Amino acid sequence: MAIATVCAALVVSLGLVRPAAAAPAWPVLDNGTTGANVATAQYLLRGHGYDISVDSDFGPATENTVVAFQQSKGYAADGVIGAETWPGLIVTVREGESGDVVAAAQTALNKYGYGLAVDGRFGPATASAVTSFQSDKGLSADGIVGPETWRNLVGLGGGGGGGGCTVPDEPDPEVLRIVYRTGVQLGVSDKVLLAGFEAGVVESNMNNLDCGDRDSLGVFQQRPSQGWGTPEQIMDVSYASNAFFTPAIRVAANNPDLSAGEVAQAVQVSAYPDRYDAVEGTARALIERAKELLGRS
Repeated sequence: MAIATVCAALVVSLGLVRPAAAAPAWPVLDNGTTGANVATAQYLLRGHGYDISVDSDFGPATENTVVAFQQSKGYAADGVIGAETWPGLIVTVREGESGDVVAAAQTALNKYGYGLAVDGRFGPATASAVTSFQSDKGLSADGIVGPETWRNLVGLGGGGGGGGCTVPDEPDPEVLRIVYRTGVQLGVSDKVLLAGFEAGVVESNMNNLDCGDRDSLGVFQQRPSQGWGTPEQIMDVSYASNAFFTPAIRVAANNPDLSAGEVAQAVQVSAYPDRYDAVEGTARALIERAKELLGRS
């Protein structure tokens, strides 16, 4: 037994397998919470037969539905989705299945930049995203969204209670890749690309957040209520990047004397306009990192 333990430790130390991280806590969702985790929960409630709209907004209708679900399960009927309610709400799904529960899994995966169509069909693209997510988190990469995978999907990336939003300390490499690749595909100038990265650094530290001020979401903290798109669209990093870069291209072309930060401000209309140019150095470093991740010189 001691030899087996030493061998297992050696395999991990050599990087041959990734040790699984501790499972995150189930998030707490209640009246006033918004974001992708709320949309995920609403899809799950629909999967249990409840007629509820999926709008990413935990309002009175969602609260009443949660109470009804909790009563049906014999849980404390407090209208709050927490550690007791989540395990009863989630449903294991796998390739070949369809329905609102699959849409819930796709919505949760899109928090991490997978850009899936939320169509409720568990096809090869969804299976690939699940396997990739599981590998990245040190889980068993079986492509099945079971309890452990669900807990990691909804328990990571913010989206807890309505009282704030936790921004990760490190940028998400996948977000870096997608934002850079989208800019290149659109043929943006160096200034516009820098504006995008400055905005991403300031708004989310280049992470695809499912929470923020009021209904702000995603890497650029775009708001559905201000016409940026649906919550599902904004949580698609490719869509969000296009939504930022398209007006930024026009702003830069019509105002050649603006700095990158001023271009970012013209698009974002922030209450703190000076903060974009202040992170220029960080943004440039992350552009270089994105190039490395994509194998570009």
